Amino acid sequence: MLREWIASRLTLCSPAARRLGYHHESAAITARARRQRVAWASHLANSHRAVAQAAQRFGRGGTLLVLGSGPLLDLPLDILTPRFGRIILADIAHGPEARWRAWRDPKITLDLVDLTGTVADIVAGRPLNPYCDAYADTAPDLVLSLNLASQLPLAARSLVAAQDGETAADVLAADIVRAHLDHVARLAAPCLILADVERRWLDGQGRIQRVEDPLFGLTLPGEPLATWPWTVAPAGEIARDQGFETTVAAHLLPAPPPP
Repeated sequence: MLREWIASRLTLCSPAARRLGYHHESAAITARARRQRVAWASHLANSHRAVAQAAQRFGRGGTLLVLGSGPLLDLPLDILTPRFGRIILADIAHGPEARWRAWRDPKITLDLVDLTGTVADIVAGRPLNPYCDAYADTAPDLVLSLNLASQLPLAARSLVAAQDGETAADVLAADIVRAHLDHVARLAAPCLILADVERRWLDGQGRIQRVEDPLFGLTLPGEPLATWPWTVAPAGEIARDQGFETTVAAHLLPAPPPP
């Protein structure tokens, strides 16, 4: 717990995002990855393989834009850095791991970006209008959306569910997912999207209790490349008699045709 608290204090985060606890979330993900090193191993290996293959195909010495870089668990940076002249790590919070890698490698830039377009409105109590147009003029060689489309709605959805009910929360969540998919489709580059496409809650014996759609009725665009299971939290991680797993999909969205 002390290590997680220190990591949260060292996490780079805007004041608005800090008010909503994103610095704690970043540190918690890193801590869970340490605890569940064995359970997460195959998922991370599959993620690294998909990213490395996209980098081999599209890395031409230009810019790599990583949306949802997080604690860098899904990024094989040692493979990526020789193929790109610049790597932009974009997320709402950057923990000690990302800050350390950026300090060591001048190719790496850290950007604090609210990719939902809702955080400032949540803090200010304004109506939420999901939208993001960041990096419209960047022209990267490759864009990565890393386990992001299915994670972006979670904070805003929880808030709206508590205030306005589950139906309104699901509508907002779908709007946030749609806004992200529209965002990456507008960028003038191929995009590798990794995202959960199904979530399953299990009892202590591994039997399915509940199945959720993390994309709220939407589907990932582009060419499906692979799917794999991810044991996010075996029984005992969240509760003694409850576990949590997902199915992750990798899709390749081609670059849009020139105007």
